[in-house]
This record gives sequence, C-alpha cells and structure tokens, in this order.
Amino acid sequence: MEHRFYVAEGKKRLTDQFSDSAKLVQEADEFSQAWLAKAGQYFDPDRHDEGLFYEQAQDEGIQYYQALDELGNSARLALISGMYHLWEKSLREWMTSNDCIGYFQQGEHLPKAIWKSNFAQALEVFDCKKLFQQGCAIRESLDVCRMVVNTYKHGVGPSEKELKIKRPELFDQYGWRSKSNSSSFTDFADYTDLYVADGNIDEFSDAIEKFWNAIPEHITESEFQPVPQWFHKAHQKDTNGAVNGR
Repeated sequence: MEHRFYVAEGKKRLTDQFSDSAKLVQEADEFSQAWLAKAGQYFDPDRHDEGLFYEQAQDEGIQYYQALDELGNSARLALISGMYHLWEKSLREWMTSNDCIGYFQQGEHLPKAIWKSNFAQALEVFDCKKLFQQGCAIRESLDVCRMVVNTYKHGVGPSEKELKIKRPELFDQYGWRSKSNSSSFTDFADYTDLYVADGNIDEFSDAIEKFWNAIPEHITESEFQPVPQWFHKAHQKDTNGAVNGR
C-alpha cells in the first residue's frame, strides 16, 4: 500500500533521527563541549572570566538542542503534510474512477468539481454508505490532520483558529495551558507554536489506513443516494452539454 510505504520510509529516513530526546541532549552537550574547546584557545585569564566562558558554552548547547528540536518538528510536519496530500490525491483519483462514478456521464465539469472539492464535500460522496459522517472518529482525525497541514502551510487562518479550539495541546509543547487560564491560552498561542510528536504521525496515519479499509470496493448507481448537491450540479452541466452537443 502506497500510504504505508510512504509513512514507514518517511519515519526511517526523516523523523526517527529526532525521536530519541536523550540522543539529542547528548549531541547538544557534545556541541557545547566543542564550542568551549574552540573558544578556550582565545581564553586569557588576565582579561576573561572563566565562568562566563562555561555559561556561554551552556547557552550554545541549549540553542543547538532547540534548533535540533525545531528541525525535528519541521520534519514531522512535512511528513504529515505529504501523507495528507497523498491521501487527498488518491481519494480524488478513486472518486473519478469506475469504482465510484464510472457509470456517470462525465464531461469536463464533474472531474473538475471532484478535484476542486474540499474536505467536507469529498466525504459527502460516502453519505450514501453512512460512512465518515460528523462525529466519526476517522473523519475527526482526518479533519485535524487537514487543519494541521493548513496551519503548517499557511499560518494564520481559519484552520489555525479551529485547531486551537479543537486540539489546543498541539500549540502547547511546554504545558503552559495547564499552568494558566485555558481561555487566555488560545489568545496568545499561534501557528508558530504548532508542535507535533511521533504519536500524531501515528494517529493520522492510522486514520488514513482505516479510511481506505472502510470504503466500499465500488458504489453502484442505485446506491448513490443522496447525490451531493455540488456533484449533482456538475453532472447536470455535463449532461446538458452532451444533450446540446457541446
């Protein structure tokens, strides 16, 4: 399965190297010691305070650790973004295939409408099978994944605002929310605080895999009721165009 391969290889090649916090601390300590050794060449006991050198070396190590941690967060967000876009693309490919709407008259409008459909519209196709409706755990996880990806890509916007309400812990790497008023927390947290862990990759990956396991092999014409309004309008344009010879 393409999704499973993408996530497994993405973890192995990108994010796993940031998963061991103890190893990152060790690397930061080594960086601090290397900085101190290099700076020590210029140490003059008559002009310099030895304690300041050690303090600076510690600060350099902390900054190095923070940079590694930020890089790890960026790698995880990039992996999540990639697997979500792969899911979106594969879903729309399936929706335009014979397994979904192959029996419909397709001109130029219906395929375009499918590829332009947003998250909620795309999932309306499965209403006829009572799948992925509001409150469904798979839908909820996929929707959070969508908001994470949009916040990562675009920063300030509707997804950031909604995500802070739905999953405020994703903006709370250091646990400030538990130490302050939770309502005020959402006022000062923003897209720059978005932080995901390995567990979030697993959460979204599992939701995508469960999605593909849940969809039917195909949807017949008689089963495809109710037809989503956006779908019906695009199909009508194609049908009218065919009748009118356009």
